[in-house]
Amino acid sequence: MDIKERIEQAQEKLKQAEQAKTVAETQLDSAKTECDNVVEQMQELGVTPETIDGEIERLEKEVDDGLTAIEQAIPTIE
Repeated sequence: MDIKERIEQAQEKLKQAEQAKTVAETQLDSAKTECDNVVEQMQELGVTPETIDGEIERLEKEVDDGLTAIEQAIPTIE
């Protein structure tokens, strides 16, 4: 392989790397926008990324307590 071919290959690899960088930057921007939208929706629901775990736990307990109450209210037939 002569020098000209090596230079052409290097240029092609550089072009591919630049295209991959552009794709990655576009995907990153899209992910950031999606994340911002999710955070905005969370705020509309009264939670933040910092408080969401506690809210999920609270809701799971509420559902569990409600289900337990329903189960206890159903008569047992023997």
